[in-house]
Amino acid sequence: MKLTLENVTKTFGDKRAVDGVSTELTNGVYGFLGANGSGKTTLMRMLATVSTPTSGRITLNGNDIFQLGDSYRDLLGYLPQHIGYYKHFTVEKFLFYIASLKGMDKHGAKQRITELLDRVNLTEKTKVKIGKLSGGMKQRVGIAQALLNDPKILIVDEPTAGLDPKERIRFRNLLSEIAQDRIVLLSTHIVSDIEYIAKEILIMKNGRLIEKNTPQKLMEGIQQQVWKVQVNDREVASYQSSYKVGNMVRGSNGVELRIISERKPAGDADHTPVNLEDLYLYYFDKEAGA
Repeated sequence: MKLTLENVTKTFGDKRAVDGVSTELTNGVYGFLGANGSGKTTLMRMLATVSTPTSGRITLNGNDIFQLGDSYRDLLGYLPQHIGYYKHFTVEKFLFYIASLKGMDKHGAKQRITELLDRVNLTEKTKVKIGKLSGGMKQRVGIAQALLNDPKILIVDEPTAGLDPKERIRFRNLLSEIAQDRIVLLSTHIVSDIEYIAKEILIMKNGRLIEKNTPQKLMEGIQQQVWKVQVNDREVASYQSSYKVGNMVRGSNGVELRIISERKPAGDADHTPVNLEDLYLYYFDKEAGA
């Protein structure tokens, strides 16, 4: 399967939320990385056919997804950033309702719901009303509904919001498991969500796709711009005002700063291995500060 975006643009009045995005996506996990307002959610909504492009095309194996209609949506699983729940439905009843909307037969749906509730660690909450669940549990119900029809294209927008670290790891592993024979699109601003599972990372800023590559290649691109330097307490504020400081570690010999800079920040500064947090700060330092 191949999803192709051809100069996809979405405008709202004078604002270009998505601006001329072109790329090709095949089987595997793709991480869309960007700060809030970068255009990720708008792009996800168009890929899910919830919203239509102002201009440009999105095709699946050469066929326009909006002309494919239900045959495309039959292949699709979608977890939006904000999902509406019927709070008086039990978890099981809600998933049966979604299964019916997706045209699943009752027997197949029951088997699939049982399997998915186990995979998202909600088996004991089957008969609990959704209104009584925590935010993290509701998010897990959302993940389960997106996987009900065993989709060949899975689109998840900020899926780990509200999940604790253990649940986040469990969800990442689930995505990695199912991505061998399907396209998985994961939109996030949390770098750890995609650091170990993404085939490629697409970096979005101000509605534009500014980089697309493997995590390793992207990190290699800034390898000469990540430094560590030892300073005393009095110097910290000066370095913070002059450089992008990604981390500070206080020790017996002062403070070790992790700095992203095109020039060497101090005579005794040394290069240090790059991680995805460095990459995020390199592209989104103002947004990260906010």
